[in-house]
Amino acid sequence: MRGICFCLLYDLCCWLAAVRRQVPEDVDEYTLTPLRNIGDPRQRLGCYVNAAVLESWERALQPFFTAGLTLEPELGESGSFQERGWDAAGRIQAELRFGNRSSVLDRGQRRHQLPPHDWILTVLLSAELGYVENATIRRA
Repeated sequence: MRGICFCLLYDLCCWLAAVRRQVPEDVDEYTLTPLRNIGDPRQRLGCYVNAAVLESWERALQPFFTAGLTLEPELGESGSFQERGWDAAGRIQAELRFGNRSSVLDRGQRRHQLPPHDWILTVLLSAELGYVENATIRRA
């Protein structure tokens, strides 16, 4: 569960940062080993995130990508992880809390520092444990 949450956050950051490469071997926390060789983070996400959810994220992020923005991620070293339990449909919910000191680069490569905040990634996994049915990120 913790591994899926890390992979999700890692792949989202790579997607927003426009990083198109395989997952480096030294990223031990990336537990979805069969996906490591896929260079496109959006394609990796498509292997384990509900397609409808991923499409909604693409629509929401379209202005970000169209404006030529990229994320320069800088997430906090420490965070907390909690499993919130199973729901009636057999899905498990987990939360990953992390600090964010990232910045955004505009088309001209000018840096715009984002305000430092703690965030919570909430993930709802299917009963098979390995398929993200839904995920949200919100300020803590």
